[in-house]
Amino acid sequence: MNIVNTISKGQLVRLQFMQDNLAASQTDVQLLVAEVASAANLAVDEICMPWAGDIVGISYDLSAAGTAGTLTVGATINGTEDADTTQTITTAARGGVAVPRGKAHFTAGQYIGAEITTDGSWNGTSSDLVVTVWCLVELGGI
Repeated sequence: MNIVNTISKGQLVRLQFMQDNLAASQTDVQLLVAEVASAANLAVDEICMPWAGDIVGISYDLSAAGTAGTLTVGATINGTEDADTTQTITTAARGGVAVPRGKAHFTAGQYIGAEITTDGSWNGTSSDLVVTVWCLVELGGI
């Protein structure tokens, strides 16, 4: 079998955002691309997309599930949460949802991120969170 130097028109790309020690009573907090409790945080909370595309999924992973309260996670485009990507989490430690193409479209040069909200009764406060935003980028023209 010969290896051919080609690429398909659309490519699935994952972008990860995180927070350690997930506090209660947070509202619309943008997650960072890297956060480490024992070192300075990398103060970047969005990724500039060089191509147009669609957010086609979002998944989350907690180091430990909460047993009370609510956490919501959602992808953002230019700092605004896209409602089609928002998930409400109560006692699950992991999950995800597929988003139909066209529901969360972005253009080249827009910023993709993730944000969270926790209510005052969220008790998974020692949990670490990673949110993965799955993007299908359109590579036409390159």
